[in-house]
Amino acid sequence: MDTTLPKEIEVQIDRMGQNGQGIAYLPDGRIFFVDGALPGERVRAQLTQVKSQYARGTLNQVLQASPSRIESGCYYFEQCGGCAFQHWDYQQELQYKENWVRQALKRIGKVDAPPVEQIVAAPSADHYRNKGQFPWGYVDGKLRLGLYQSRSHELVPLDNCLIQDHAISEMLEDLPRLVAPYRLSAYDESTGKGLLRHVLIRTSKWSHDMLVLFVVTKQEPRLKNIAEELRRQYPHIAGVGININAERTNRILGTHTELLAGASTIIDKILDMSFYVSFESFFQVNPEQVSTLYQLALKHVPENAKIVWDLYAGVGTLATLMSPKSQAVYAIEINPQAAADAKKNFALNHLSNVSIIAAPVEEIATRHQLPNPEVVVMDPPRKGVDASVLQTLKQLAPERIIYVSCNPDTLARDIALLRPDYELQSVTPVDMFPRTDHVESCSLLIKKH
Repeated sequence: MDTTLPKEIEVQIDRMGQNGQGIAYLPDGRIFFVDGALPGERVRAQLTQVKSQYARGTLNQVLQASPSRIESGCYYFEQCGGCAFQHWDYQQELQYKENWVRQALKRIGKVDAPPVEQIVAAPSADHYRNKGQFPWGYVDGKLRLGLYQSRSHELVPLDNCLIQDHAISEMLEDLPRLVAPYRLSAYDESTGKGLLRHVLIRTSKWSHDMLVLFVVTKQEPRLKNIAEELRRQYPHIAGVGININAERTNRILGTHTELLAGASTIIDKILDMSFYVSFESFFQVNPEQVSTLYQLALKHVPENAKIVWDLYAGVGTLATLMSPKSQAVYAIEINPQAAADAKKNFALNHLSNVSIIAAPVEEIATRHQLPNPEVVVMDPPRKGVDASVLQTLKQLAPERIIYVSCNPDTLARDIALLRPDYELQSVTPVDMFPRTDHVESCSLLIKKH
């Protein structure tokens, strides 16, 4: 800690940064990130970390509150690291996210006047998630589920969660109560001992069926009894399984999953198409809002498009939805399990014009003889699209590129590489994850002639 600075300091919050941290400046000009502070507020903050270029701190007292500060509806917000914006008026959160997309395109993408449309708000900022992963731990000697504090592995025990589906939220209290009589131990990261690491819960917004997956360090016969009891007490639980992770790691899931009771999949729907959801499936956590996002993407696909490529296809959600508008869709996905799930989803929806290629997107132009695309749709992970893939796309010269992004910064970087050959026509931000600092978007790029 820099001894020239007081441990507590009074600052004016200039703007909102990522991770829900207000940004201020120290007297020497260093940038100062303050957890829980909002733009325009005057606050007293505790310095927790001081580096040569920046400092971090926690909010001690709000001296002058922002008019957009609201009372959080979540009892756990100040301790739990799950949400960033439970204390901020939702309209302000939306403006921040829309502006983040616009400023990234200006600063990183070098787009002078980004064609960013108004952000699409979520129908509800509460109870929208259909999936939750929760660590086990002890509080006052009792087995509990919860989430970790921000930037730590200190467990915050939860009896409910405001952004999870009601059925998942209820399990946060019910599961520890049901498991406790079996005297199973929670995993201790510091010693590597204990059985119960996490529980993963998924639910279908369409059928209301649920899957429960216990992540454990080893096989344990009593888990079979727990699985059967869960299915008896909760008829909507379609299946219970275990995943074994014996490694000393922060990674949640191990490589081995097996079914203990019931079914290994449930079915959910997006835009009237059906999709299998398994314990470990890649599937959108907010199906209601992802329908909006994918409708934007579908709007940009011409009717009767000849050849469409779906890059980073996951379980084939977009490929399935594009099938009725296209003569042929080629879905490319590196993860073999996701590719296998995509194949099942194509069969579930009786599609004959969609193919899945289980391969890295980076190799698709060199190792697989596919017809040149008229339209390319890509929904990459947060790291964005590899430069070699963008170069290949420029050589293939599809008429349209539809880019679904979960990271404005990598979107802007990738658009900068495409812009000499493509015109950026529109970017529509979509608030897929209210109360968090994540924002999705759908962009349309048209080939220049």
